[in-house]
Amino acid sequence: MAQITVTDRDFNKNNLLYVQNSISEFLSQISGRVDLVQTGSRSMLTVLCEDKFADIVGCEIADKCAEVIAINYKYDFFKKRVKLCGLKPVEFEILMASLIAADLDEDKRYAYVKLKGEKEVAIDGLYNFRMQPLKRKWEDIVSYVPQSFVNSQLKDFISYLLENKRRRVYVDCGKVYDSHYRLLKRSSLLGGEGVEIVREVLLSNCGEIELSGELPKEDEYYIKEFYSDKIIFSSGLS
Repeated sequence: MAQITVTDRDFNKNNLLYVQNSISEFLSQISGRVDLVQTGSRSMLTVLCEDKFADIVGCEIADKCAEVIAINYKYDFFKKRVKLCGLKPVEFEILMASLIAADLDEDKRYAYVKLKGEKEVAIDGLYNFRMQPLKRKWEDIVSYVPQSFVNSQLKDFISYLLENKRRRVYVDCGKVYDSHYRLLKRSSLLGGEGVEIVREVLLSNCGEIELSGELPKEDEYYIKEFYSDKIIFSSGLS
């Protein structure tokens, strides 16, 4: 049996829970196993599978750990450094999700290269010691964020992000699905509260939303505010 372990600081247990939930269905199909435990000041995820599946399982784990760095660690980085006025608290969280989404694919690819092939991964250690170029890039982004930021600027920034995007997501009764109808839960890697659907949609980097069912009022307001003519109304998912 092949074994891959992933650890992170204890207060980042949610990161490992995200990895676990993301790979559980696939592991069940190949008779693999995943366990999440707390050991001292750290949380540890242990994945077991047959040797013949080790490479593909390793790639899946690296992919999800790369998302942890490109979303959760980036959120923490920005939240500590971006200081501005002019936005409501919920709009500030939307801005955080937007800043993360802007380079999400690129940041994820960078982290994935560092993670691929590793059998023992300490996410926090990898971030602290092997992600310096990524952190320098994020520091540059922070330096460009104005100290005063208002709703109209937020709307313009999101409109800029949506330019030339063709990907479609489906929002059905408050849940967000990708083009293959896989449930998306990237927003669980963010801090903050409110508009979970809006932030999930932003992290999907979609250009269109197919919408079915009712949304919470706040999510509905901002979805229409930012996506307007990019919304397709549907009676339900097939």
